[in-house]
Amino acid sequence: MCSQVTVFLEREEIFVPLALHQYLGDVNQENNDEQKGDKQIELLTVPSGISCQSAMDVVKTPLNTIACENASDHSKFKDMKTLSLNDLPKTYQNDDILALIKSVAELAVVVHVPVSKQAGLYWQGTGKVEEVFIFKENTQCRCMKCKASGNPSKEWGKVMIATSTKLLTARKYVTEIKCTLFHDSEEGEATLAYLNGDAYTSNEWGVCKFFCYTCDMDLLNKLDAYLDVFEDKWIIAFAKYYKTIKSAEEKFLVMICHPHACKKHVSIGTWSKLRPFVTFDAATCPGCEGSFLVIPCFDVDEDDFS
Repeated sequence: MCSQVTVFLEREEIFVPLALHQYLGDVNQENNDEQKGDKQIELLTVPSGISCQSAMDVVKTPLNTIACENASDHSKFKDMKTLSLNDLPKTYQNDDILALIKSVAELAVVVHVPVSKQAGLYWQGTGKVEEVFIFKENTQCRCMKCKASGNPSKEWGKVMIATSTKLLTARKYVTEIKCTLFHDSEEGEATLAYLNGDAYTSNEWGVCKFFCYTCDMDLLNKLDAYLDVFEDKWIIAFAKYYKTIKSAEEKFLVMICHPHACKKHVSIGTWSKLRPFVTFDAATCPGCEGSFLVIPCFDVDEDDFS
């Protein structure tokens, strides 16, 4: 059994039947209070969920060959490409749940942040695509390429990324953040896409959200379509399970992550508490900081966990 992990929910967040919450590492009430006061955190130690790297790039090495400084059992992380119904709890061994997990996984991103106090050192975690906004008239693209060109595109968009606030303690400006999308295999260089941070939207209660600007319309449309697919898969799974599954008995939880900046993996476990924070036993590892949690509590009311 893995050690219990806690994840605080955002103050204004309402409980929803399928919860997507960030994995925030070793959260406790004391450092949550510090975040409320918006205090700068001194970089004395690296949180256990963050991977330290010498390059701002993804890792092509298989996860099971990497030595883990946290001594995590990498065999407990499932490869997204080989994830099957047999990896899920018996009650959830259904194609609709598997499709839901895979639809959420399409939104996962590798997040790299350079450490301001140590040149050549980068913190790596995981994030997710939260929202996509597309503009086709009356505005100009604000991405770095368009700013430098002097001829900004009129078709562009912004992608909201959510990750852990802890990653952002390594750097003052969000413009230093690099996000890598579609890191699904060790040989997948041609499929990778990149975004850079451009503007904060919020950075509180353990969750940092920021915008990445781009005029890559193919990428924007692809991400927008993935968000639509996720919503469709959620509706299908909800309709199937909300009357038949007692989630308080199953306590099923899935974390989608990029451990050690490797390709996308899932870690499956159970939760023991949902309020005031999520406590769970799924395997975690450096690089999982900011990963999102799929908690399919289709039959649960918020009052049940107050």
